[in-house]
Amino acid sequence: MRNAAFSIGQIIHVGDGDMRGVVVDVDEHFQPPAELPDTVRQALPNPEQPWYYVLVDGSEERVYVAEENVQPDADDSPVDHPGIEQFFRHFDEGRYRPQYLLN
Repeated sequence: MRNAAFSIGQIIHVGDGDMRGVVVDVDEHFQPPAELPDTVRQALPNPEQPWYYVLVDGSEERVYVAEENVQPDADDSPVDHPGIEQFFRHFDEGRYRPQYLLN
């Protein structure tokens, strides 16, 4: 994605808390479900920035976060999530290699 600061397979830190995870997909801008109420849409960060689907380390959770709430993660250890193998083939040099790559 041309405007996204983070890429699929990159380990990131989300928000001010201790949440870290791995990016599994990127949307160029917010892609809300049709049934999302307008009051919720208005409370969200800027929809015209990249948004990331992230597998959360140490849980089964998957979150959708705005780029303004994401930072590079200093810990280059693997992420512990049951969905890792669905998206990635292996962990190498601090990042995950997607299933679809030939190398």
